[in-house]
Amino acid sequence: MPQLDASRLARLIGRELDWQGRPCRVIEVLPEEQQIVIEPLDGAEAIQANQYGEATRRAPEVICLPLLNPRGDALNPLLPQLGELMNSI
Repeated sequence: MPQLDASRLARLIGRELDWQGRPCRVIEVLPEEQQIVIEPLDGAEAIQANQYGEATRRAPEVICLPLLNPRGDALNPLLPQLGELMNSI
């Protein structure tokens, strides 16, 4: 399993990458869950539900993605730029 250092991961915040052909920015890193939170730069909004599941407002879309593949032995292959970003920090 790749070693993911929390202090290094924090430096990913603010970096840009592509997710499924959409330019996105890393807005948060969750080291214990080994996930990153990204926000599309195209300004897309999603309908946000309240605690009861009722649609209440539109909010910027955010996406949580795992840093590792399902086996946990390599970086997520669905984020090809992640390796470059990890090497640059």
